Amino acid sequence: MKKIVLSNKAKYIIAAILVILSVIMVCAAVAINNIRPPEASTASSEYRGGVIRDEKISSIGLDRRDGVFTMLIVGTDAASRSTDTIMLASFDTELKKMNIMSIPRDTIVNVSRATKKINAAYAMSDGNIYALYDEVESVTGIRPDKYVLVSVDGFVDLIDAIGGVTVDVPIDMHYKDPTQDLTINIKKGVQTLDGYDSMGFMRYRATYVDGDIGRIKVQHTFVEALIKKMLTPATFAKIPELAEIIMDNVETDLTLGNEIWLGKQMLTMNLETDVSMHTLPGHADYYEGLSYYFPNEQEVLDVINEYYNPYTTQIEKLNLFKRQ
Repeated sequence: MKKIVLSNKAKYIIAAILVILSVIMVCAAVAINNIRPPEASTASSEYRGGVIRDEKISSIGLDRRDGVFTMLIVGTDAASRSTDTIMLASFDTELKKMNIMSIPRDTIVNVSRATKKINAAYAMSDGNIYALYDEVESVTGIRPDKYVLVSVDGFVDLIDAIGGVTVDVPIDMHYKDPTQDLTINIKKGVQTLDGYDSMGFMRYRATYVDGDIGRIKVQHTFVEALIKKMLTPATFAKIPELAEIIMDNVETDLTLGNEIWLGKQMLTMNLETDVSMHTLPGHADYYEGLSYYFPNEQEVLDVINEYYNPYTTQIEKLNLFKRQ
């Protein structure tokens, strides 16, 4: 049998391949060994610039229902870092149900700062997500377990990578804001929106009679269409590309193991029957010359306890702003 003699270059190539394979195997083993559900939230805010007024309600340490996890999904405004989109998601892995609640950006919160809109919490705390946790907890009674924060650029790139999202645009959408380098020009009708137009579709609210509530209703249709698109075989084939986009543009405290675990759970769901969306109950009104959205405490408690509550006890009280 003839002995094969390898050149030094070949040896280096083989060694490099073995090292790469070893790293991949170790990473895969670590990921597999750490596939687990998200942990319950134990973090509190150290931000005190817009401190919650009156009695501080905290759910940290409450007994939890098995298999129920919550997540804050946030989209940031490119110009001001305001949280243009705020959604609280609850995932019941026992019942295979997902509920997503939109919190209007103008929701009034019981804080000491002059502008009491919830979408100012993140920007005014210099990007402290737990400051937003505080205010979400005050109006829902739930402190999110984890968060996903998506930049405008990340959202656009993600939609482009999956080939766009098909939705029924309810009206002609035309809007321009040079300060944000934002131009929205979308025709009415069923169509597949690319990343930029999807961003415009999600942010548009200029001519809705009910303002931000109208925008939220339209956002819900987009989110439902996006979830369906994300769970298609064509999208699965693009996982490496999507992973790179997410790493570059999405901030989250979910571990890789958490993400794999949640993804596996979602694959067992029926998207037609197991995903529902809500809007924080309330009404629009003015306070000190500014337009706000005022939550209705009893209606919020009813929806939260029926669909979102991750605790073994009912949530009975919120810390809402009350007019003097």
